[in-house]
Amino acid sequence: MKYQQLSIFEEPSKPELNCFHRNLKKSGFNYQEIDIGDITFKGGQTELVHRWYRLTPSYSPHLVRFFLKDLEVTQDNLVCDPFSGRGTTIIECQKKGVKAYGIELNPLLQTVGNYSLSWKIDHLELFTNYLKEIAEIIQTYDNQSLDLVIEQFNTRIPIIHNVFRWWKVTILKDLIIGREIICKKNYSSIYPYLWLAVNKAALDCANIHRNHPTITFDDHHTREIDVYAEIRKNLQIIADDLYNLNTNIRNHSELNSIILGDSTQSFKEIIPGSVDFIITSPPYPNRYSYVHQTRPQLYFMELLDTVQQATAIDLQSIGGTWGKATSILQNDLLEVPDEIKPYLSYYDELKEKSILMCNYATKYFIDLWQHIKHLKEIVSERFQGVYVVGNSRLSNVEIFTEVILSQLFEHEGFKVEKIISFRKRGGKKRLYETAICIKS
Repeated sequence: MKYQQLSIFEEPSKPELNCFHRNLKKSGFNYQEIDIGDITFKGGQTELVHRWYRLTPSYSPHLVRFFLKDLEVTQDNLVCDPFSGRGTTIIECQKKGVKAYGIELNPLLQTVGNYSLSWKIDHLELFTNYLKEIAEIIQTYDNQSLDLVIEQFNTRIPIIHNVFRWWKVTILKDLIIGREIICKKNYSSIYPYLWLAVNKAALDCANIHRNHPTITFDDHHTREIDVYAEIRKNLQIIADDLYNLNTNIRNHSELNSIILGDSTQSFKEIIPGSVDFIITSPPYPNRYSYVHQTRPQLYFMELLDTVQQATAIDLQSIGGTWGKATSILQNDLLEVPDEIKPYLSYYDELKEKSILMCNYATKYFIDLWQHIKHLKEIVSERFQGVYVVGNSRLSNVEIFTEVILSQLFEHEGFKVEKIISFRKRGGKKRLYETAICIKS
């Protein structure tokens, strides 16, 4: 693939539309524009392994490959993604035999990522046995109640609020059968793949619209939903991908892992060795919640035991802004540490327009500042990092994420080599995806 470097800082025909570029020029950071095509999650939906799970805020595998090549990463290096998300960086590193660790706060994404790193083709014939078994059991309970299935399998319905708005009763019954059968001992060798197939089906069979970056209910849909067919399709994709991975790549199976953790806290105890490279994309300061998008699966796959656990994850997450997090942030302005306040260029304007929106942005940057301070504990002398971020607009006030984070990196002793802009996103909203390239 050829990458085209574009001209920069051209005078726009409408200066008011170019505040992003004007702010970058004013900041004094080295800036480039590079066109490498679509860098969104869509790129991963046609690629081996990445297509086993869809997370719309994730970036494409070819963006990771671009930086692995640009940074000259080798199998002698250690790579880290402290905001692992879907696990794109770790998967790409494993394909190249590069040792890498991810850190992820959301247990669903951490599990998806780890199971996506298992590439064994032994015992895949058991897929047929599993599909035959769930087809027979679904047929057996076709005219029986959900309560009977719950009793028979000694389980419970998901504890998510308004569960039957998420799934029709008949659909939930079939999904629970699919989930419970994967726990049988005779399927233990293929458990990760069965788990991934059922997990994906749980969301694809829900009564929802999958928007970007969130999901909404689709209460009156007329879709014909076939749980068995969805699980079968998912398993076929997994099997095809495993067989299509070449032998050398399959030999790297389970080389890497994704660790459940919080990258705003010290993580030197969970990363063995010094990190040479980071390729990552933290959440953006635009009121988005990873927990919200994964909530149905967190409960359906029984990764959470109580409703309160989802709230706790969101409160911990970078700029957490869902549910209770919003109620906490909506009254009084957050106290901003004096040493970073000069970098928060939006602050004075936004606090007059909306305390809540100002607090959203401020919590986001305080959280990432804490991350940057802890980052110094684990990096090697030759460290280089790439942080893919996006600018945002809250109450019509520009949040220049790339410049503010760059200033925070330099405040903590890192050197910002350049800021790269890949593409404009969001049409008329003038939103941009950028990469902050840093080194020790």
